[in-house]
Amino acid sequence: MFGTDFFPTPTKVIEQMLFNVDIQNKIILEPSAGKGNIIDYLKQNGAKEILACELNSDLAKIAASKARLIANDFLTVQAQEISHVNLIMMNPPFSADENHILHAWNIAPGGCTIISLCNSNTVNEKYSKTRKQEEIIELIKLYGKSEFFSDCFSDAERKTNVYVSCIWLYKPNTGDDEFSDYFSLTDDEAESLEQGIIKYDYVRNIVNRYVGAIKLFDKIEPLATEINELTNPISVYGIKFGAYNTGYTSNYADKPITRETYKKELQKQAWQRIFDDMKMNKYVTKGVQSTINKFVETQIHVPFTMKNIYKMLDIIVGTHASRMDSVLVEAFEKICSFAWKENCTGGKNWKTNSDYVVNHRFIIPYICEYKDWVRNKESVNLGYNSYRSDVDDIIKALCHLTGFSYDEHTELSSFADRMNMKWGKWYEWGFFRIRGYKKGTMHFEFTDEKVWEMFNRRVAKIKGWALPQTSNSTKKTQRKSNGLAVNLIMF
Repeated sequence: MFGTDFFPTPTKVIEQMLFNVDIQNKIILEPSAGKGNIIDYLKQNGAKEILACELNSDLAKIAASKARLIANDFLTVQAQEISHVNLIMMNPPFSADENHILHAWNIAPGGCTIISLCNSNTVNEKYSKTRKQEEIIELIKLYGKSEFFSDCFSDAERKTNVYVSCIWLYKPNTGDDEFSDYFSLTDDEAESLEQGIIKYDYVRNIVNRYVGAIKLFDKIEPLATEINELTNPISVYGIKFGAYNTGYTSNYADKPITRETYKKELQKQAWQRIFDDMKMNKYVTKGVQSTINKFVETQIHVPFTMKNIYKMLDIIVGTHASRMDSVLVEAFEKICSFAWKENCTGGKNWKTNSDYVVNHRFIIPYICEYKDWVRNKESVNLGYNSYRSDVDDIIKALCHLTGFSYDEHTELSSFADRMNMKWGKWYEWGFFRIRGYKKGTMHFEFTDEKVWEMFNRRVAKIKGWALPQTSNSTKKTQRKSNGLAVNLIMF
C-alpha cells in the first residue's frame, strides 16, 4: 500500500540521530514524512514548527494532519520555500537517498543542519562510487560526519536487514554572514563562561584567532595563485606558494589545501585545544576518558562558535556527577577483576553478586619486575607495561570520593624510586600501605577505615545494591582509623 521504501523510523533511531542536537524552538523540515514518526518526536520534544513533504498520497494526508505539508515531492522544493529552516531531518527512500541528500544540501539555507539516514553503501568509500556518492562523501569530509548504525531496522515496525548509516552536515553561512553568529552569546551564557572551567575571555580569544585565520586565508590565497602563475614557467625546483598540511597522518599532508579543507582542519584543532585545556585526563579513568574522547570526536565537526563551545561545556559540567560515578565503579570492578579470591568478598561470581565489597587488602598482579639491570635487584621496580595505569585510575576514583587533590598525588613509580622500596617491606603511600613481591604482585591495604567503607558503600549505592555491612566483611584485616586528615597526607 505504501510502497517498498516505506520504513517508519523507530524512536531509538531518532534519538541516535538527534544525539547532542538542539531542536528546541527550531523550524524543522521532514522531507520524507511517511506516517509521521519523526514529526511526532520533534513535536513532543520542543520543535517550534515542522514542515513536511510526502510523495505517497495516503501518507501525505497523515503527515498533513501533523505538520504543514509544503509539497508532495521533496525534489521539487525550492530554496526560497525553506529559507527560514534551521534543521532538515529525514529518513529518505534508500532507492534515491543520494538525490535527497544532495537536494537538501543545495536548497538548505546557511546555518542549517542536515541529518539523514542512508544505505551504508552510500557513504562507504570502499565501494565503487557514482559521482553523486563521491560528492556526498566529500561533503561529509568538509562539513560533517557519518556514523554506522548497523541493521537498526531489523526489529522495527517494518523490518529490513539493510545496513544503515547516518549523516550529519552543517551548511555554513557565506559572504559577509559567514561568521555573523560566531560571537553571539546571551548575557546568561557569557556569565556562565566567565564563572566556568574555561573563562569567557579565553573562549573569545581562541574563536577570534580561528575566524581571523580564515579571513587572512581569503586574502592570501589569490596572491599565492598569482605568484605561482608567474613563477611556474621559471621554477626549476617546483617552488610554490600556498597552504599545506604539515601533519604526518593527514590525508592532506604535503598537498596544497583548499579554503574549505583549511577551515575544517583548523576547526578540528581548535576544538581539540579546548578539550586539552580542560585537562580532564588527569581526573578520570582510562575507560571514562575513552567515552570523553568519543564525545570530542563528535564535537570537532560542530562549527567553532562561542555558543557551541558554551553548549559543549554545559554538557560536560552537567554530566560531571554521572561521569565520576563511572570512575568509581570502574575502579571498583578493576580491583575485583584481579585475583578475585583475595580482592573481594563476592567470590568467583562477583560481577553478578549484589552483596559484596572490596576487601581491606587487595592484590594487583604483574606490576613489579624483579630483573632490573640498571638498579639494585633488591629494590622494587615497577614494570613499564604493567598495571601501573590501573593503580592511577583507582587513586583518581578515591581522590574524587574524598575530595583530595589528585594534583598533589605522587605517582606510584616516582614514590618507589624516591623511597628505594625493598621487596616484602610495607610502605605508606597515599590511601594505602603497599608491599611489592619479586613474583610480580603488589599488595595494597587501605590505611583509613573510613575511606575503605566510603568506597564500598558509594559503589553499592550507584549500582543499586543493598548497602554492604562493611564492618563485618573483612574483620581479620581491618585496622583502626587514625582519622581521614592524617592518613591522606602520606604522599
